[in-house]
Amino acid sequence: MKKIAILMLVGTALFLAATPRLSAQTGLSLNFGVVTDKTFTFNPFLWTGGVTLDLFLSPNLSLSPEGYVIVNNFDFGAFFVAPAVLLNFHGAGFFVGGGLTKWWLVGSDIGGSYASDFGAKLNFGLKAGGLRFTIFAVTPFTNFLKEPILGLTLGFVL
Repeated sequence: MKKIAILMLVGTALFLAATPRLSAQTGLSLNFGVVTDKTFTFNPFLWTGGVTLDLFLSPNLSLSPEGYVIVNNFDFGAFFVAPAVLLNFHGAGFFVGGGLTKWWLVGSDIGGSYASDFGAKLNFGLKAGGLRFTIFAVTPFTNFLKEPILGLTLGFVL
């Protein structure tokens, strides 16, 4: 846990040091999609909505913090809040990357707040015009890619 905290502090310091230089090199998208497990049963059916901010470190590399809300059939009595930070490589019309995520289960139907362990988030996507299509997998580090959560999102670049 100490290593993760140190990594987050170093990442924050690098971000704050680079912020003035990056102000003109950013991208923002509003994303909607679905999440399921490796069986593709969509039971329960989980919707996602969120925002991704691309902070370009170079023409082909971005640091992409994002935040999602994940709900079951639009019932906000219990839902997940799922922030993540990814490092993405951008090519001609596509991007691929990975990073860290942590999910919290919150809502009025929950008697507290429950959190997952930090996990890996891997993504691949296509960008064309004002659209951003992303396929992603979220997996714990202990059973890497054995029980992934899979998702698809369609984003609107602002």
